[in-house]
Amino acid sequence: MKDKLILLTNDDGIKSQGLNSLREEVNKIAKVVCFAPAEPSSAVSKALTFHKPIRFFQVDYEDGSIGYSTTGAPADNIFVGFHVLKRKPDLVISGINYGDNSSIHSILTSGTCAAAFEAAFNNVPAIAFSTDVADDSQLIDQKGVDFSKIAKISAEIVKIVLELDWPENLAFLNVNYPKEITKDTQVFITSPTLYKYDNYMVEKSDPRNLPYLWLWGERKKTFQENTDSWAVVEQNAISISPISLDLHRISEPATKIMEKLQDQIRINIS
Repeated sequence: MKDKLILLTNDDGIKSQGLNSLREEVNKIAKVVCFAPAEPSSAVSKALTFHKPIRFFQVDYEDGSIGYSTTGAPADNIFVGFHVLKRKPDLVISGINYGDNSSIHSILTSGTCAAAFEAAFNNVPAIAFSTDVADDSQLIDQKGVDFSKIAKISAEIVKIVLELDWPENLAFLNVNYPKEITKDTQVFITSPTLYKYDNYMVEKSDPRNLPYLWLWGERKKTFQENTDSWAVVEQNAISISPISLDLHRISEPATKIMEKLQDQIRINIS
């Protein structure tokens, strides 16, 4: 398995504890090369940099492995990795993100998941790893998380995935860990819930008495059973969600609406 090449990235930045804990563990089973943003890039979704150059700088680790710090967004780092490595890796892993990425809303907002999406678009298997944090966490200083334990579990997941044939319709695995992992922690195969937070704007005034807005939110207390947020938040369990790129599955009523729209457009054209 040491002949397998893994591209490791994240959205918390090249110095992230989560990234480096995962790098150290996965390096024991495969060759890992990091390509990560120089600065934290949370919640940038699948942004790609078209309007300015992306710069990259080699990082030398104590164990002799190397990585690259880039000025690109998480999704950019997939392409930077392809370019520098001169090949596509066998697997892309993204994380370990400081803050869970359960729910469809978080998956589509997350830079961590965006890198996994970009890998999938380029036919490379991918796994996104994230962990829930304490309620008083500010998502700035990565405190209160035992990344070493999570990284060991994640490395085992990576090892299993590398030994399996990747399904054609699977984009990536979205793995979310609870705040605390014990010997009693369960593992659930889940589907993403729709929304995890009730978001709203907080309006305040700056020292010049000019108004500004700050996006904030309150996490919901309950979730539908067998969804990712239900597992992580309510069950204090590990959630593994298979994510597909199929966005075209619609219900029969929706199909009828589409047919009416099609007919109306034809009428308008004629």
